[in-house]
Amino acid sequence: MNIDKLGEKLVYCNLNCQGINNNREKGIIPRCLVCEKRKGKNKSIVVGLNPGKCKSAERQYYLKHGPSYRSVKNYFAEEGLCNRAYFKKIRELISFLGCNGDILWTELVKCECFGKNGILPIQTSRVCINRFLRKELELFNAQIIFAIGNVAFDFCALSFPDHFVVGVPHPTGAYGTFTKIRKRILKNLPHYIKILSKQKDDHGNYIAIHLSQIK
Repeated sequence: MNIDKLGEKLVYCNLNCQGINNNREKGIIPRCLVCEKRKGKNKSIVVGLNPGKCKSAERQYYLKHGPSYRSVKNYFAEEGLCNRAYFKKIRELISFLGCNGDILWTELVKCECFGKNGILPIQTSRVCINRFLRKELELFNAQIIFAIGNVAFDFCALSFPDHFVVGVPHPTGAYGTFTKIRKRILKNLPHYIKILSKQKDDHGNYIAIHLSQIK
């Protein structure tokens, strides 16, 4: 199985877990799994929490072209989503830190929350991680995970002890934490690169570290 085959299985998931919205008849499907090809060698995985609300134009696109994984990838490319603030800021930051290769953009949970300000139940996250994210990591075969936001960092740090996990503040968060850390990194980039080059502790275990912890 490759990422495309897993992605196709993903968009046809019919579990309808608690707290999420998945309605193919309305063009609301699991999404946000995209592999971005780049020329560098150092691959990385970027894991967010879950997709935001699917807007009307995106829903109509899936209904017109078919709610398939191909449609998810084509919409991402045609709408230039890779240039939106979330992707652009994270890509720039991890490139500064030496990860200049392919990026697997993904989420803990691939379905959007149900309701206006839904909260993902822990059980829903557990199921989706084990059903999809764990397999994505095996297929993509990159050792470093950049986990976006505290919830994603905690889940990835605990779920994937065989990966080096780096916590990153959400780039569009309300408190500007991402911007502050970015400025701090750029002022002392060699120091951050040196710290992050040590991916294991003295006992040979992979480390989980948040960028905010590095001084």
